[in-house]
Amino acid sequence: MRRTAGTIENDGYYEQEWRINEHAGTHVDAPAHFTAGGRTAPELQPSELVTPAVVIGIAVRAARNSDAVVTVDDIRAFERQYGRIPDDAAVLMYSGWGAKVSDPDAYRGTDAAGTLHFPGFGQDACEWLLRHRRIRSLGVDTLSIDPGNSATFDTHLILTGADRYGLENLANLDRIPRNGATIFVGLIPYERGSGGQARVLATW
Repeated sequence: MRRTAGTIENDGYYEQEWRINEHAGTHVDAPAHFTAGGRTAPELQPSELVTPAVVIGIAVRAARNSDAVVTVDDIRAFERQYGRIPDDAAVLMYSGWGAKVSDPDAYRGTDAAGTLHFPGFGQDACEWLLRHRRIRSLGVDTLSIDPGNSATFDTHLILTGADRYGLENLANLDRIPRNGATIFVGLIPYERGSGGQARVLATW
């Protein structure tokens, strides 16, 4: 919710007051979001928030199957074409889902039973990236790093359990090189935050 808390006409200055969930809009999932005792938003260090980034595209498959996930085979195919994923990288999924963002029902993919349907990272892919590429984070152009139909949030549990963070509701991933970019995660460090809104910028 948002309200105007001050106006130039009445107070001599303009300001707004916001009431917002930490996990709305483009945001970070800190380790504490799913892991008891995990680090909170203010505990993430600047060195963790400026990282190399790669973009794994699954948009063609996601257009046919809204429950598609990034797999280990996708990672291997990516590296054959674009080179090895660097250590401490943010691995970002481009599913094309950003085209649906103006239609909340389509973006959430809610079916008649109330189940959500949108792409994410498979748990096997998350485990492989942590073990073999020592990644810093996962990011998606959807509501969650887990696919929408997940009821157990395995990818969140694996990632945050490894003291890594997630990025959700990213935009413009189709405009970033598949390999060779650097991202800057401008996280709002809410006190004891389980995450928070972020301005995520890329350069290459």
